[in-house]
Amino acid sequence: MKTTYLGLELTSPVVVASSPYTASAYNVRECVHHGAGAVVLKSIFEEQILHHAAALERASQEPGMGDAGEYLERYLGEHYQAECLRLVADARATGVPVIASINCIADSDEWCGYAEAMERAGASAIELNIFLQPTDRHRTAQELEHGYAETVRRVVGTVGIPVSVKLPMRLTNVLSVADTLLGCGARGVVLYNRFFEPDIDIERLAFVPVPPFSTPAELRNVLRSTALCSAALPQLDIAVSTGVHDGAAAVKALLCGARVVQLCSAIHERGYEVIGEVDRFVDAWAERHGFASLNEFRGRMDFGNAGDDIYQRVQYMRYFPDGDRVL
Repeated sequence: MKTTYLGLELTSPVVVASSPYTASAYNVRECVHHGAGAVVLKSIFEEQILHHAAALERASQEPGMGDAGEYLERYLGEHYQAECLRLVADARATGVPVIASINCIADSDEWCGYAEAMERAGASAIELNIFLQPTDRHRTAQELEHGYAETVRRVVGTVGIPVSVKLPMRLTNVLSVADTLLGCGARGVVLYNRFFEPDIDIERLAFVPVPPFSTPAELRNVLRSTALCSAALPQLDIAVSTGVHDGAAAVKALLCGARVVQLCSAIHERGYEVIGEVDRFVDAWAERHGFASLNEFRGRMDFGNAGDDIYQRVQYMRYFPDGDRVL
């Protein structure tokens, strides 16, 4: 079932998210072979370049090294970027829209250089992955959000292809942030980014990694925001990127107003075949309900169409009507 996303024509609303499954030309071909309408390539991480350079510099602390760290940073950056640009060109040969993903330090001008290079290599769009860690108690939420806006403004002013922004989940007012990004030239938002959330081994007194994959239950955290944004900001294209594990979840996201869904964890669990399974489910569901196109049902359950009270706290009162009763 066809759709449009960021002004791009897609043969399917199923997009493969930035992940190891889009990190090589072979994997991208597998995604396309199984029915993906587009791919978001594995992110280019500025932090990875800087950390690698710093580690090599520490390992080579010898007299006479001079500006070794600066040289390594520049060399690694160019080498790393060249590999990413080759991936863009190779992925482009599959025939589906290729969205380049950039995950850099938010206040760095490198964002613009990477985005411009990706456009020259043939990327159809850019997905900016921005997260400003709130570690400074004196820095207000408004200041943090201004950093998002300025990053988007600079990148949009540099490239001629559409730009979307992958947002963190814990924003006070996602509508306000999305509206600001729209004003800065963003064409879409991706809901949401999943960050590393450490657990603690209480016997070893150490942080331990946890599985980075989403679960189907997490979709509920995204549906409300999708329904709100699609109704309030119809100019923005919305991609749902968390909690979509099957066709039913994809239909729910589309009903709330998303234009596409992004798969990652589902591919990890069930292989590339899940892409086609989701595609076929959406097609069969639409046919069963008499919809000839995605546009006929997209947004049927957004904030305006489903009734405002559905997305309000009144639902809590329906579950627990007697406030004086102690359970």
